[in-house]
Amino acid sequence: MNLAIFDIDGTLTETNAVDEICFVQAFADAHSITEINTNWMEYRCVTDSGIMFQIFDDRFGRSPDDGELQNYKSCLINLLETHRSRDSSLFAEIPGASRALTRLNRETEWAVALATGCWSVSAELKLKAAGIEAEHLPGAFAEDGLSRETILQTATSRAQRSYSQSHFEKIVAVGDAVWDVRAARNLGIAFVGVGKGDRGLRLRQVGATHVVEDYFDYQALIYCLRRAEVPTHNESNMN
Repeated sequence: MNLAIFDIDGTLTETNAVDEICFVQAFADAHSITEINTNWMEYRCVTDSGIMFQIFDDRFGRSPDDGELQNYKSCLINLLETHRSRDSSLFAEIPGASRALTRLNRETEWAVALATGCWSVSAELKLKAAGIEAEHLPGAFAEDGLSRETILQTATSRAQRSYSQSHFEKIVAVGDAVWDVRAARNLGIAFVGVGKGDRGLRLRQVGATHVVEDYFDYQALIYCLRRAEVPTHNESNMN
């Protein structure tokens, strides 16, 4: 059996824009932290936890405590809910994502898991708002580690238990960003990019061997998953 591990923002849901707005605003609302650097590539770990811990370290010389983490998450969820109630189109699925995910999970050849850099509570909200049923899928989130690599590894371990597999013949990470490509390459696992136009081109430039624009063509997705390779080494194009 093979394993396909899906990111969420920009990969299953069209939520990159609203997520960034709420992510930044929550720092101001919860901790009065403003003027945040939103060039995410400049952070050591591009995950909600990684960014938050780095911001706290830079501003206060320490990590956030449990109360500060919970306060931040509460503000973030309130902001996301407010935006969803005003404009549900901000939480649309990537075209065909829900149907493709359900269909793929029925394939005997493939197991499916989630691995995202966002907090579990925001992941659940965004998937539900997009109409994607994924509660039954094993997954890993920002709470499980600071780095994308750690989150992917945790998702793989949980998938092994969930699907009663000692190992998977092939593991494919599916993502939409440069840091997703990098994490897959660092772990030596295959990668399929999701993105159209310049975004898709960028994923190929940094090493993705296969990219889909959306999930309307299910057979194209299967083809890419089967043929996907570990991203080539294009570190010079990562920045």
